[in-house]
Amino acid sequence: MTVGPLPSKLLDSYRPLAVLVLLLVLGLLSPPSTAQQLYRWVDDQGEVHYTDQVPPSHADKERARLSEYGITIETQPGVPTGEARELEHRRAEEERRRVEDEQRLQRYRTVDELELARDGRIAAIEASIQAKRDDMRDETRTLIALYEEMQALQKQDEPVPLDLMSKIDASMTNIRDGYTEIVDNESRKQSVEDEFEGDIARFRQIRHLPAPDELDWTAKPARNGSTLVDCRDRVQCHTYWDHAVSYVRAHSDRQGEVLGPGLLIAFQQDEREIRTLTIAWTQKSADQPVQIYLDIQCRNRLTASLICVDPNVPRLREGFRAAVMGE
Repeated sequence: MTVGPLPSKLLDSYRPLAVLVLLLVLGLLSPPSTAQQLYRWVDDQGEVHYTDQVPPSHADKERARLSEYGITIETQPGVPTGEARELEHRRAEEERRRVEDEQRLQRYRTVDELELARDGRIAAIEASIQAKRDDMRDETRTLIALYEEMQALQKQDEPVPLDLMSKIDASMTNIRDGYTEIVDNESRKQSVEDEFEGDIARFRQIRHLPAPDELDWTAKPARNGSTLVDCRDRVQCHTYWDHAVSYVRAHSDRQGEVLGPGLLIAFQQDEREIRTLTIAWTQKSADQPVQIYLDIQCRNRLTASLICVDPNVPRLREGFRAAVMGE
């Protein structure tokens, strides 16, 4: 019985196996010291290859590293393409968001609970801010007394003791550091507001609740960022500082003001209250931006209340940022 030649398709299917057998035979005949790496990889057309190295054009494809006996000892996954990476990133983001949504629903049952949690965290930060502002009020009184003592000596053409100058410098440093802490807490408060604003919006979306504007609520008040100006460029920061000094002096009595490095304390008063206008040059660290901060504190002459009653105070706060930035 005569057997004809095998069909070409059948030969093609046996070819990779034949190559592998041949390589195995050669590997067995070769001494171990000369054995080379062997990789099995598939090209874009689906053809299997056995070579001692993967071509650079296919370095991102999956391949298997074989032992000298043709046994797979390691599978190296391919590097995902840009589209595959984007898909993987989207899936990871969707999973992250799903987990966050579950945690949000477990933690809060209503929008009111979210708002209460937000208000509680903000109240704690505001308490820290107020405590520090009280410290600044006391420190300001100390500095004013020291400054008046220095001015009295200067008027009498007497030398100012080094100890007095050191106390003035230390007091100014304490005030600037205190306002740096206040500004940091203001930033923390803003971060909490932003965080809960996103949480509440997402909670409404998950629960299919109407948006606030659909409930005919009053408009949300503008954020109080008008008393703080950021800058990084040294020249620009000094320009902003000069503008801030001019702004405060234009709205103060100029009498009894205290001016030092990065600090100006000025006063404005009438028959009802005494207003203290302070601008401080603050910077948390050398790699952080400079922040020029305006603080206005009031004291009623009759009741000693610290609530500002002059209607110009809100306008002074609102106009500070635009005046400093030259807008």
